[in-house]
This record gives sequence, C-alpha cells and structure tokens, in this order.
Amino acid sequence: MRSMRIHFLLFTWMVICAVATTITATAQDKEKPKPGTTVDSWRQALPAEAETRAPAEEMAGDAASSASRDEIRKTLLALEQQLMESVKLRDADSLSLIVASDFTFANPRLAVQRSDRSGFMQHALSDMKLTSYEFDKTTVRVFGRTAIVSGLIKQRASVAGEDWSGTYLLTDVWISRDGVWRVVSRHESFLHEKK
Repeated sequence: MRSMRIHFLLFTWMVICAVATTITATAQDKEKPKPGTTVDSWRQALPAEAETRAPAEEMAGDAASSASRDEIRKTLLALEQQLMESVKLRDADSLSLIVASDFTFANPRLAVQRSDRSGFMQHALSDMKLTSYEFDKTTVRVFGRTAIVSGLIKQRASVAGEDWSGTYLLTDVWISRDGVWRVVSRHESFLHEKK
C-alpha cells in the first residue's frame, strides 16, 4: 500500500511537471514576434546590430532621425538612378561599385530565374540593351542599416533580341556597410497590361 502511494505521488508529480512545462512553452511561443511581412522576415535574418540606431540619431532624437532618414532616402533614390544609368551605358566600373559581392537577382523572365552577382552583371552589361527607363510610385523604407526600395520601373529594352519593354514591379534591398550603401538583392516582375 505504501509503495502504491509513492508511485501515485511520483506519477502526480510527473504530470504536474509536464503540464507546467507545456504552459511555459506556450507562454514563450506567444511572446515571440510572428513574421507578418517580407520586411519582418528580412529584419529577423539580419544580425542584431543592424537594427540599432546610429549614435547621431540616439543623441539628437526624433527630429535628427527624421532628417537622417530623409537624407538616406535621397541617397538611395540617387543610387537607384545611378544603377540604371550604369546598365543603360553598360558602365561596368560604376555598376560594380553599387552592386554588393553577395548580390542576388530574381526575374521570372530569365532562363535562370535567380542568379548571383556575376549572373546579374552578365545580364545587365551584355545581354540587355536598355534604351530608356523611368521610376514610378517609388517608396523607400529604412530599417537601421537596411533599406527596401520598391515601386515600378517603366523601361524600353531588349534582351538577346527579345523585346523586354514594359512596366516591372521592382524591389531592391540595400545595406549600408562601413557607411557605403550597396544593393544586395533585386527582384523584378513583369506586369502584363490589362486588356
């Protein structure tokens, strides 16, 4: 009888521990942020220091932060223009200064829909003949040392003799490393005209 009580108490203690562990795990899961957007996913993939504010922003407060963000936006929009101008002029030196060594490129119209820096450079400098481009509805979102530029780009271009003119949805991801902004990812999707 005494042995049965000990087993019962031991069993009860194990059940209580299991329930407590489950409750603790559930509470911890609720505290974890759930990714809701692509931006959330990018932010979670970045190292922790990428989300810290710059010292100047910390000291000067929100007004300076807003001014800094405006300067970053202007810089990135100018770099977007410079990137496309480099493609148009087939300027390898200029383009190589803008495109990061770990760059990735995705475009469903390409035979290889996703490529690295060298694949993009081949596409941009040899395969593609860009005659004109225009940005539209461009937004810049800054997250510490990371920024996402998205919008539309209307272009007149051909690739290997095929007409690639039209409007593309564009998303570029930029990262500031040692104070220099470089594009690390580009995704383009062709928008078919509605009939």
